Amino acid sequence: MEPGEWARKALDIIESETRDLVHSGAPLTPNSETDVEIAPLVQKAGATSIAEIERTIGQLQEARDFLQSEGERVQRETEHYTTLTQMTSASVKIISDTVARWREVGHPLRGRDRGPLHDIRVRDE
Repeated sequence: MEPGEWARKALDIIESETRDLVHSGAPLTPNSETDVEIAPLVQKAGATSIAEIERTIGQLQEARDFLQSEGERVQRETEHYTTLTQMTSASVKIISDTVARWREVGHPLRGRDRGPLHDIRVRDE
């Protein structure tokens, strides 16, 4: 049995027993000294559990807020980098088109046929 199924079945059993207890008309006042002694302990344990649950809820809300703000920051940075990429692409296209037009009209490209070592002459001694 999967953990999710097990938890649902356990919850169904607890809810069923609670409903049965409420509908059976069980008295809300303690019947014995043991009930009187246990009631404050149960209330204290419940209060501790409730406080722990509220603290956990607060931490989860803080985490949610942080994750939302980080998501928004990442979205802004992504949009910024997208804009930069588009601008870079447009710049490269302009440069490429300009170089292509230079080639069409016969302008030589520097350093294409000659490297910097071609300008060095060796002297005979």
